[in-house]
Amino acid sequence: MKERLKYEFRFKNLPRLASISEVNDVLIWIFHIDKIPPHIGISSQGVFFSLKSNGKDYIDTNYVNQVSVNKGIKLLKIKLRFNISSNYIERIYEDYTFATSAECSCLSPIKKALNMPEEVMKLSDLLKVLKERDLITGWHSLNVSEQQAGILSYDLFDINERLNKLHA
Repeated sequence: MKERLKYEFRFKNLPRLASISEVNDVLIWIFHIDKIPPHIGISSQGVFFSLKSNGKDYIDTNYVNQVSVNKGIKLLKIKLRFNISSNYIERIYEDYTFATSAECSCLSPIKKALNMPEEVMKLSDLLKVLKERDLITGWHSLNVSEQQAGILSYDLFDINERLNKLHA
C-alpha cells in the first residue's frame, strides 16, 4: 500500500470560522477528510443533501451533526457565498438515484447545484474553483485540527474503487 501524505487542497489560507448557521448558510460538508476519497454533501436552510452508494439523504442538519459527534467523524463544513434554497437543491437531487462511479458520485449533484464546469471531477477541483471565484467564506470543523484541514491526493480510480467496494 502506497503512503499518501500529499494534500491537493489545504484550508490554511482560508478563514477558520468559530461558528456557522446551518439555517442561514449554504454549506458543503466534507466527511472523513482523513480517508480517500472523502464523502461530501450540501446543506441549505437546515436541510442536508447527500448522494450515497445506496441512495440519497434529505435530512435535518441537526441529525447529521449528532451522528457526526456520536461517531467521532472528522468533518469540515465549508461556508459558501451562495444563496440557494433547499427546494432548488432537492429538485437537482431528484435527477439522481445513487452514486455509481466517478462520473456519478456524491460530487455530481453538488456540482450541478453550484453551476460548476464539467472539468470539476473531484472535491479538490471543486474547492479550487470555489476559491478562485471567491465563493468560500471560510470553514468550520469537528474533530479536525488545523494540520489535518486538507484534502488528501487521490484520483478518479480511487473514487471508482471505493464505490465498487460499497456496491459489492
